[in-house]
Amino acid sequence: MLNMSKNLLIIESPNKIETIGKYLKNEDFKIMATIGHIRDLSTRGMGFDEKTLEPKWIIPTGKKRGIRNEKSKQEIINEIKTEAAKATKIYLATDPDREGEAIAWHVYEILNDKDKAKCFRITFNEITKPAILKALENPRKIDIRWVQSQFARRILDRLVGYRLSKLVREKMRGTSAGRVQTVALKFIYDREKDIERFKETKWWTVDVTLENNAKLILRDLPAVIRKKVNLTKTEEEEGSGIDFADATSAQLVVDALEKTFKIYAIDDPTQKNSNPREPYKTSTLQQDAINKLGWNVGKVTIVAQHLYEGIKIKGEHVALISYPRTDSIRIATTFSDMAKDFILKKYGEKYYQMRHFTNNKKAESENVQDAHEAIRIIDPFTTPESLKSIITREEYSLYKLIWTRTMAAFMTPARYETTIVRLQNNNCKFYTYNRRLIFDGYRKIYQHYQDNETEYDIQVSKLKVGQTLKMLNVEAKEHTSMPPPRFNQASLIKALDEAGVGRPSTYRSMANMAVERGYAKLDSRAYVMLPIGNTVVEGLNQYFPEILDKEFTKKMEEHLDDIANHDAGWKEWILRDFKPKFDKELSTAQTEMIKPEPEQVGRPCPQCGKPLIYRTSKRTGVQFIGCSGFPQCKYAEFPNSPKRVVLDEKCPLCGKNLVERTNRRGQPFVGCSGFPKCRYIRKVDKNGKIIEFKNDKPKFAKSNKFKKKGKKKS
Repeated sequence: MLNMSKNLLIIESPNKIETIGKYLKNEDFKIMATIGHIRDLSTRGMGFDEKTLEPKWIIPTGKKRGIRNEKSKQEIINEIKTEAAKATKIYLATDPDREGEAIAWHVYEILNDKDKAKCFRITFNEITKPAILKALENPRKIDIRWVQSQFARRILDRLVGYRLSKLVREKMRGTSAGRVQTVALKFIYDREKDIERFKETKWWTVDVTLENNAKLILRDLPAVIRKKVNLTKTEEEEGSGIDFADATSAQLVVDALEKTFKIYAIDDPTQKNSNPREPYKTSTLQQDAINKLGWNVGKVTIVAQHLYEGIKIKGEHVALISYPRTDSIRIATTFSDMAKDFILKKYGEKYYQMRHFTNNKKAESENVQDAHEAIRIIDPFTTPESLKSIITREEYSLYKLIWTRTMAAFMTPARYETTIVRLQNNNCKFYTYNRRLIFDGYRKIYQHYQDNETEYDIQVSKLKVGQTLKMLNVEAKEHTSMPPPRFNQASLIKALDEAGVGRPSTYRSMANMAVERGYAKLDSRAYVMLPIGNTVVEGLNQYFPEILDKEFTKKMEEHLDDIANHDAGWKEWILRDFKPKFDKELSTAQTEMIKPEPEQVGRPCPQCGKPLIYRTSKRTGVQFIGCSGFPQCKYAEFPNSPKRVVLDEKCPLCGKNLVERTNRRGQPFVGCSGFPKCRYIRKVDKNGKIIEFKNDKPKFAKSNKFKKKGKKKS
């Protein structure tokens, strides 16, 4: 007889099992993980019926490379079915977003009718005991609208990505294209064109420094001088000083100034608040971590997921932050109360300000995944310093960033006092100012992240009307306008977010795609378009201008949101409006586009004598020089790859020369030139000690010969 006492809780990541198990140790639960999706669209054809859009689901075969002891998806499904048959209730607790909803639906679909009747959907935004118990007390049905929205996204991505990728490979010698990622490439392309079109302008200012190191700003000129100079901007127009069109005009003012300035007015001090920023959402966390920690978007995503799933602290897994993929900035009342308690105890009442965080208009119109909260810490009393010696340096850095931003959001504004001091010299009027912090507020904990909020002290208390100050320095300073900066990962994510193009789950792939597919490179962390990238954008923009248009992509995202939040049919819009037009554009492009002739290098292949051409790897997107006689001749050169330096030293294992090499992370090491047959490796640790790996066993490819002979591998 089956044991019917256990409840079954199904989650996505096995990393959460220990943390959740600790909270449910007194409950009768079996916890299992799907390890992501258990079913996916078929890889044969488009993966769905092109007439009806009905998905064709398959169970993926194989295992991820590099993961030991990982079960296949079929094994996971078999175990879920076995445990489901024993369970009294089945709780589907996959992630609280549309993808998680779809994974829950797939689990539900593999069960028989009897076990389906036991299923309940629960979600929690943080892995804590109260959140999990509350979720178990409030189960619901699977939201089929969210599931269908995810279906529509996957099918649109397949429909556009598969077909455009084939066109790009056949007609443009590119690698691939995608519905959303190619729009990100268009952002980079457009910025590059803005830089090319940019024409610099020059202007001059009169910059004065006084004996007390005060910097003066020119705000007005007497009529006699104004008639003689050429201005590009007056103080009255902009409020930031007078600009001159040429050096001669600026120098005329410089020559008119005497050695001393007289204070003719000191304005009454004014106070202004500097408010703390709202809590993090996915895009703003990624931007700050890239800019302030120097990370890339991939590292931010991985470390944030670790903090959410749970970190080993004193032998126990403890979750430190809420769900890290969100468009929301809402904060739960329970946490707001905890934040208040911490601030009052730690800093006092004058530092606390009650705040309610509501989402922007985009969220209010339901065009965001607003089912969960902002990215916040779990417990204010778990300070970064209390964890510094326990968690890794990366985990500490990101947790400190999130802790600081979260707690600062509930603190009072910082208050600054500004005093304007007005001076004149030979009827030319200048001003300077004194800015000082009179109450630190949230900046009591936000010191490390100043965000351009600075003090400027000219010791205004020592100044009075009628006083004269000596001029320390004056110059007619030349200024040159700068072109718009190239995108880096942070600024690209910000632009995509503001345009309403990306979503929390897509920012990482959108930021990485251009480089991974060989369409752009990173130079000093900034994207620089490569020729093949320009070709792909220009070709696609000619025949598919709507798909590359950010407004069209935004409307697509809004339609996916409508499917999730309302009863908008998920197939009708694609079949009626999008697919017919896309099919027509694709047919035109396939007919009219002419495949460009490969660019020749200008010298013959040293192996077969045929012309060498520039090529792009379909697998990695790397550009290289190859033989036009491929595949008969496989000669290739990689001019952009760092040249290996052959050392005057022999391998201790095989006697061949050692060479300097780099790994995938760009870290240098010394290896054998006989690789892969000889796998001798030598590298140096942080203390300069040589570490040797003397593995001389060659790595053989997997073979089916044992199956054919009916033998087992030894």
